[in-house]
Amino acid sequence: MVKSGEWSLSLASGGKAVSFPNASSCASIFSQDGRYNIVLLNRQIRVYFVSTRQCIKTIEVDCSEVVGAKIDIMNGNHLLLFSSLGRITTVNWREKVDEAIISREEIKTNVVGVVSVKEKVFYLVSGKMQKYSLRTLLKVNRSNLEVEQILNVDSVTHYTISNDCEKILFINTLHQAILYNLSILDDSEGLNLSNQVEATKEVISFNAKSQVTSLAVSNSSTIAIGFHLGAIQILYGGLLNSKPHRVFKWHIDQVKSLEFTPDGNYLLSGGLEKVLVFWHLETDKNQFLPRLNGIIENITIDENKSDYYTLTLKSDNEFSNNDSNLEILIISAIDLVSRLSINTIKPKFNNPIHSSLAKTRSIFNKNPSNFDLSKLIYDYSSSFEIHPITNHLYFPYDSSIQSYDPIKNEQNFMQDVAPTLNTGKVRSETKLAEPVVSLLSFTQNGEWMCTFDSVATSEVDNLLSKDDTQYALKFWKFIEKSTAEDKQGHWELTTKILDPHGNSSPIVSIIPAPSSYHQGTAFLTADNKGGLRVWRPRIPKEIYKNSNSKQQQTAWTLRKSKPSGAMESDSVDCAWSDDGSIIILGHELSISLISSTTFETIPYDQFKIPSLTGSKIRSLKLIDNNLIILSKTRITSFNLLTGQKNSLVAQVNTTIGGRNLISIDRSNQLICLGVNYYSKDNSDLNIKSKIFIFKPDHLKPVSVLDYNKGISSIRYYNSSFIFVDLNSTIGYISSSKLKLDKLDESLLKIDEPIKPRTQPQSQSAPVKIDESSQVVKAIDVNTFQPVFDNIEGIQIDTLFDRIVKIVN
Repeated sequence: MVKSGEWSLSLASGGKAVSFPNASSCASIFSQDGRYNIVLLNRQIRVYFVSTRQCIKTIEVDCSEVVGAKIDIMNGNHLLLFSSLGRITTVNWREKVDEAIISREEIKTNVVGVVSVKEKVFYLVSGKMQKYSLRTLLKVNRSNLEVEQILNVDSVTHYTISNDCEKILFINTLHQAILYNLSILDDSEGLNLSNQVEATKEVISFNAKSQVTSLAVSNSSTIAIGFHLGAIQILYGGLLNSKPHRVFKWHIDQVKSLEFTPDGNYLLSGGLEKVLVFWHLETDKNQFLPRLNGIIENITIDENKSDYYTLTLKSDNEFSNNDSNLEILIISAIDLVSRLSINTIKPKFNNPIHSSLAKTRSIFNKNPSNFDLSKLIYDYSSSFEIHPITNHLYFPYDSSIQSYDPIKNEQNFMQDVAPTLNTGKVRSETKLAEPVVSLLSFTQNGEWMCTFDSVATSEVDNLLSKDDTQYALKFWKFIEKSTAEDKQGHWELTTKILDPHGNSSPIVSIIPAPSSYHQGTAFLTADNKGGLRVWRPRIPKEIYKNSNSKQQQTAWTLRKSKPSGAMESDSVDCAWSDDGSIIILGHELSISLISSTTFETIPYDQFKIPSLTGSKIRSLKLIDNNLIILSKTRITSFNLLTGQKNSLVAQVNTTIGGRNLISIDRSNQLICLGVNYYSKDNSDLNIKSKIFIFKPDHLKPVSVLDYNKGISSIRYYNSSFIFVDLNSTIGYISSSKLKLDKLDESLLKIDEPIKPRTQPQSQSAPVKIDESSQVVKAIDVNTFQPVFDNIEGIQIDTLFDRIVKIVN
């Protein structure tokens, strides 16, 4: 937690699931009894009770450098984390203790993976993190951490271990499979282990017509090698084995993952097709589990839970593995039904973080003296919105929208917004463009959602219109849960409008109407040429006067419009006054006032607005009579009532996505602004941020908070501010004084009669009441209902923590 005066910054989620790119294991580990699943996130360990699918415990620990994890064979309550720098951390994942981290130890070597954990030793793989390098098998004494080298293999591209940890397989650049039998290592006191292991060495050459992309070895020394062009080659190890090599063909693109079942009867494979394939090794027959949620990056069968398969899934539109938000899916080997699905938030960053930061570091290293650390070269912002009733977070994600509950810290559902291929894209299909949702907004009462998506003509079409893009504005009505399968409810499409602002005019801003304008049931859209349009629903009774007519679906229609200009710009934003009378439009460097009644621009001689921006406009916000303008180089506040600038005028540097880094609290008249910058740490360039809290009429910030990560988006949330950082972690910025002020005011009203709730509760999260009542949350039986759902296996202290989290 970071504090600055009365304001504090705290993190509420664990980030995204970690990946182990140099090993065959994944970030999901089962307990010894198989009842619990332990998941490693960037900065948190989450423990799930498998039978109820509930997270029963979270442990704050940095896992960003972890390359392998194992349950300690000496104590099933302890989890061993092995980092790339040689740190071994012991965590008590199960028992209630004051400090979950038991110990931290260091060995003097780097680590790329874990082979096995024994009573007296660890067996690890060391080497550089890059491929095509030396790999070394190490024995580490647990008592004194002495390191002994057992074997070295040069020019390794991939390696893997068997399910029983007794076989280790390396693939080198000479297209050789090098297999070792490690069963001799059970004798930790044995002498000349290097010679004994070397005696089990087998070298099997294979033909490779394309790049090796995956690898697996069974307990009985059968080898599977997956290739970039989709073939799977089967080799047979064992010093006395003379079976011929075989080739399995079904995948038509690269095979991303392979795994043998413990009994050696089946091989599992997965790749870009999003299909899990089961190969029966004796009969060559195969079976399929299709239409999974993403590319199958990894298949793991845990030694403590061999009747479950753990899959790591990745969206096929991700920038790279380093920027991926992975889904961990655990399915039963008996009926292939999902037993647990673990999703973190899925912000869509405007640029790939890992690769673009590497380019920036290269630029910095060439000329550090002329490098401006305050100006980001790339835009790393992302977008999300908060539902005004449920307080759930909504993230546009490719062609879908993710709904996420920040209280429970889990995904509610994924809502498909635009049609896509149900199966994975392979080969030339990867050039097929799919719709991308870029904007979404909710009406004030939360009953309606508006989305904007676009899809470009695919390169494979070779049409004259291949550079054209089709846009769609869609209006959605929330439907309460109606079936056992639809547990969370869903959004139902009521109206779809193609090219809502005409051909080749994308919408760049959507804002809901204030409650004073038709009860807030309207949306204002602005395009990249400064055109404005107001959309409202036309309820069925306005169209069909005959009461005997069949009930018709509500249709949204265009009610008012302002023509677009000639100049295209990505610097467009708009705001709507609380009384509904004035719309403020920012286009490039200019700001104009528009009457919402006539939809005509108010002449300059009637209302003068001086030059305020100084550079391209990023965002416009209104707090009472104060217009807040964020541009590329400054933040400015202007009082519309007096026609004078406020004292808040400050220089900042923002990227094109700066609108995602500013938010306002109207009730307390506060502005929250996130500013990212480069920081040189240990000769390396990273992104950090500062968070400023302003009053609209004061230059001196109310608070300044330093954060050691970059920030991608900020929104107002339940008397606080909520942000998402570049590690896909949720954080809160809050003031204890504001909460106390609201509590004191609410205590003054305890003698008033209790009023019935007037707003519907669409889901089980706490309901937010109108801020004029000075109550932050309404607490009743329904509020605590989610806490007591599926409590089997939950310890009493965890249950208490859940209740305290809701009350606070």
